[in-house]
Amino acid sequence: MVELELVLITLLVMFFVGAVAMLGATAVAAWVTARLATNALALARPVVLGPTDIRDVELKVAGLRALDHVDSGVVTAVVPERRRGKHGFSRLSLNDGVRFDLALATPDDRRARLWVPFPNQLTGDSRLERVAAACGVFPDEISDAVGTELPLVRGADGTWRVDTYRTSTGHTEQAFETERA
Repeated sequence: MVELELVLITLLVMFFVGAVAMLGATAVAAWVTARLATNALALARPVVLGPTDIRDVELKVAGLRALDHVDSGVVTAVVPERRRGKHGFSRLSLNDGVRFDLALATPDDRRARLWVPFPNQLTGDSRLERVAAACGVFPDEISDAVGTELPLVRGADGTWRVDTYRTSTGHTEQAFETERA
């Protein structure tokens, strides 16, 4: 009787494992089929019409034309943010900083972002202090910058830079770049 019970338990376990394996295989097959169908339909219909209007296209073109005339952005938010470095070993560490969200005066209401790292010490020439000075606020009251205008210059690559500042040594320095609008 014991041998018969062991055989039945073994058969039940094998049935259960097989059912779970079949369920997993069916799920994978359904996912693959859905992906293949989506890609096949995209190949058959390469042009996808969206909910756009010719006015949307005209507004976008007007926004691109207006970008050449934008010389400042209004700070809409000041948010503490951590970012990874861009090169070498700095990619492994997180840097604390402040992100400024800027509204640009264009017909299509473009936005730009400016990230400034926290300085190790306040020297009068740190990026945070220069941006705070451009906004007319003290660095320890940087949240008061919301609503102020920040002078910007558009680079040839489409990024925005804070306009030039004079350092305490008298050098004119181009400040840091923002993200693309």
